[in-house]
Amino acid sequence: MKEILEKIAEVDYYVRWYSGQHDLGIWPSRQMGGSSEFETISEYRLGDNPRSINWSATARTGGQRLLKNTRLTDANIAVFLVVDLSHSMDFGTVRVTKRRLAAEISAILAHAAWRCHDRVGFIGYGSQVEIQWPLRNPKDYRLLIPQKVLETRSHGNGGGGLARALSGLPAKRSLVFLISDFQEELEEIERVLKPVALLHDVVSLVIWDPREKVLPQRWCIAALRDLETGRRRTIWLGGGRRKAAFQKRAEAKEQSLKALFQRFSIDALWINQETDYVREIGRLFLARRRVH
Repeated sequence: MKEILEKIAEVDYYVRWYSGQHDLGIWPSRQMGGSSEFETISEYRLGDNPRSINWSATARTGGQRLLKNTRLTDANIAVFLVVDLSHSMDFGTVRVTKRRLAAEISAILAHAAWRCHDRVGFIGYGSQVEIQWPLRNPKDYRLLIPQKVLETRSHGNGGGGLARALSGLPAKRSLVFLISDFQEELEEIERVLKPVALLHDVVSLVIWDPREKVLPQRWCIAALRDLETGRRRTIWLGGGRRKAAFQKRAEAKEQSLKALFQRFSIDALWINQETDYVREIGRLFLARRRVH
């Protein structure tokens, strides 16, 4: 946990949740309150608040266009961390396991939400929902959530856990961080994500290890164990054709997953053990703000 605390200390306290949807984080608003922040100048439309008209900018157009000030209003939102706790998350060959990486990212997101006074909910799943915490805004969630990610193991093998976890989300639109290695079948992922993406603002954080895409350069005989099923198998890792085919299949799966996220308008980040994920997550939300 010491390393996770050091990661929390790296968080930029000025990073906010950026979303263009109603009632999510900082959103474009016609109402100007004490916590509103100037965003941009846009064209005035019928029904807008007349007090938002920028008369100086309107005068510069010669009166041909009526311009207004668009402002952003802070609103506390519901943030859910949906974390994969299946056995495949125990794989890791670089710095830490994928489970440990998921714990670090969960700590960072929970800390950022606490700093923004947003409520946080937590759902951990394997083949079923292993742990589910309601929406709260306590300071200790920053440590309790990553601790549970590290300690909790799936009690079974097989799929179906993702669907059960997402069914535990509330009916009210929320910001959902889905942290997983997405080892399920693509058809199953598409089936369970489609209704969720229509209701919630989903951000997928894909955890992966470099060895899942590229085989070792040297030829060798390796004894491997499937973390999900526990089955062991000895295979020959050699031959340029075999390595190329393995890498091609891994790249094809990644492209299919990216196309799926794009089709459902889901923002996604691919993160491995060497990724500066604090910076990448910050860049993602800054990009979301610019788009909206």
